[in-house]
Amino acid sequence: MIGALVALALAAAPGGDASVERRREEIARDILRLGLELRREVVAGDVAAIASRVPPEGLRCAGRLVPRARVERDLSTPGAWLHDALFGRKELAARGAPSLASLLRSSHDVAMGVSFAPDPRAGQVGRPCLEFRAKDAPPPGTPLCFEKRGGRWWLTESLYPCG
Repeated sequence: MIGALVALALAAAPGGDASVERRREEIARDILRLGLELRREVVAGDVAAIASRVPPEGLRCAGRLVPRARVERDLSTPGAWLHDALFGRKELAARGAPSLASLLRSSHDVAMGVSFAPDPRAGQVGRPCLEFRAKDAPPPGTPLCFEKRGGRWWLTESLYPCG
């Protein structure tokens, strides 16, 4: 299962030299494994598990920093945009898209894809971002982007619609 998903991930990665592509493949496999964990955590409504992936300093958001305490509060508060985008039971009316949890619960055919966004901190490889998609459903929010520090994958700025 992961092998097929890696092929999807690499198709989304722009070309480069062979060593960059090998590194992207390794990272994509890590992110897809993490995606399987995230899927279980989001469906279970495990706010603490998602919050544990937010770095101590918080999330970057269009040149600003959203403190971890605010991210944790927004994740655990029904009605807050972040909670509703991840765990809500209904569509977010402004977006017309389901929450991530609703998408994952309602469709057995949800694909995960990994792409690599340009980021000077990530070098030539780029910053890995994970998306969940289902046929006939708009994507639920922004991709979940990560950076690796101390052997652990951390979320970056990708939870809020920062523009």
